[in-house]
Amino acid sequence: MTGDSSRVVRSPPGNGGPFFSSETMIGRTVSHYTILDKLGEGGMGVVYRARDLTLNRVVALKFLPPHIGGDPDESARLLQEARTASGLNHPGICTIHAIGEHEGAHFIDLEFVDGRTLGNILGQGGLPLERALDYALQICDALQEAHANGIVHRDIKSENVMVTARDRIKVMDFGLAKLKGSAKLTRPLSTVGTLAYMAPEVVQGGEADARSDLFSAGVLLSEMLAGSLPFRGDHEAAVIYSIAHGTPEPLSRLRREVTPDLERIVNRALEKDPAKRYQTAAEMGEDLNRVGKGTPLPLSSPPRESAPPSRQAPAIAPRVTLRRAILALLGVLVIVAAWVFYRTGPGSSKAEQGGRKMLAVLPFENLGAPERDYFADGITDEITSKLSGLSGLGVIARSSAAQYKKTEKTVRQIGDELGVQYVLQGTIRWEDAGGESRVRVTPQLINVADGTQMWSQSSEAVLSGVFTIQSEIASKVAEALNLRLLQPERQALRSRLTDNPEAYDARETEQR
Repeated sequence: MTGDSSRVVRSPPGNGGPFFSSETMIGRTVSHYTILDKLGEGGMGVVYRARDLTLNRVVALKFLPPHIGGDPDESARLLQEARTASGLNHPGICTIHAIGEHEGAHFIDLEFVDGRTLGNILGQGGLPLERALDYALQICDALQEAHANGIVHRDIKSENVMVTARDRIKVMDFGLAKLKGSAKLTRPLSTVGTLAYMAPEVVQGGEADARSDLFSAGVLLSEMLAGSLPFRGDHEAAVIYSIAHGTPEPLSRLRREVTPDLERIVNRALEKDPAKRYQTAAEMGEDLNRVGKGTPLPLSSPPRESAPPSRQAPAIAPRVTLRRAILALLGVLVIVAAWVFYRTGPGSSKAEQGGRKMLAVLPFENLGAPERDYFADGITDEITSKLSGLSGLGVIARSSAAQYKKTEKTVRQIGDELGVQYVLQGTIRWEDAGGESRVRVTPQLINVADGTQMWSQSSEAVLSGVFTIQSEIASKVAEALNLRLLQPERQALRSRLTDNPEAYDARETEQR
């Protein structure tokens, strides 16, 4: 195990024992290990290269933060996690040899990996296509082994993947990420770099499972192909919103060699809903293997039923004759043709597809400080998302409406260009007083045909109440358009993305 060196960490007074600094550790003997040099440092400790004097082998010793050793519950969790992870025996997983304690400091004896982190390699840009596919396959293989043993990594990212001198992958820190995962998103321990790999359900406070690891693997594959992360932002709030709501730029636009099948694999791994993602690492690996061999993916590859990963033998596909396959394909084509005729046949128009009312939600205008533009974008995204799922209403994609941010064009021009009957726009004002921020949101629903205002109502709330405002705006728009909503749709309009105001308020990032 190796990595880039960074700052020296010392134990704060009275926090459960020393956390040895590099100045005092090099050349020392700790238990039956001689410390040779420092390899790197991260949120879960400092790592040294050491020689095991008993077995005469080079290992990596990870010394853990002092708060773990000082808390009996954390110490018990550490021991349990290490025992579980030490049972993993796979060429793509860094082996845990032992766990020990020296002068109040807890450490883990790990397999020494001679190589570089994938993050260090990706700092130079994207990888060749074949190499990215090879690494992704190896990562999936390692994850399948861990998941089959009931272990979820919870922190798959480029810095936790090593590439050896022989170009083989080693996934690091199995069993340790759960400890790191106990930190809340708003605590200073969290970083934008780590956050960018988290699954939507995790950033919204849910539990991570095997499918969360596969989302992270999808982020990593996208990064290997594009040379940049799919979900980005200047602060935690922006990254959180991007993960929960954002749609990454298509890989094929960023890199010409990315085939439609490879893009399908990445898109499926990055599905917001865990049930729509790959359900096992083996399943994702199968599709990656097909693409690597130039074999087309199946015409339809819906997510399989979610089930706990197990060491079951791969299912054998039933034999399908060519005649049956052709008949099935013809049946699908007939259904698709009928659907297209229904949606675009006689009587349809650009402004009214299949009887639906068409709406564009234009970017809400931030009338406050420029650094709060992200908040207006978040409000716009959330309202667009809530309205997009309603019966009888077609909502123009956020990416298409975004081009009209701060535009000089009239509502009539925008309506003609987008082919919509209605436009929703709005402004956001701020008031900072008494240590809290208040937000005033003023939406306007406009009829494109005559430019009349169909509905407008200002709403004001403290920052934490803005989530209710979003739901109210969506509900009032649906009411003004006379939409007949089903009960589940009414409930969806009342739901909120998050109860965490820090998901929008970036002020806490000043702490870092």
